[in-house]
Amino acid sequence: MEQELAVSNDILFLAFRYSLSSSADSAALVIDTIKENIKSIKESDLRTYIREIHECRNSSVMTDETTWLDFADYLQDELRSRE
Repeated sequence: MEQELAVSNDILFLAFRYSLSSSADSAALVIDTIKENIKSIKESDLRTYIREIHECRNSSVMTDETTWLDFADYLQDELRSRE
């Protein structure tokens, strides 16, 4: 029996920042978790995720650039759908 755990936006953001420069496996897990909780994440936080992805890309520490840029596009689409 799998138990659902509540995760705060702060913890999710910390996991996100860690996984930007970590393994592809952690990236997929964090991205999937954010997507599962997308409706509970504020627009300002979505913008922060997008900004962090682009800043990390510019600093050349991103491990899975395609995955993260696709996720940034997904977040942009979510922001557009909320307008």
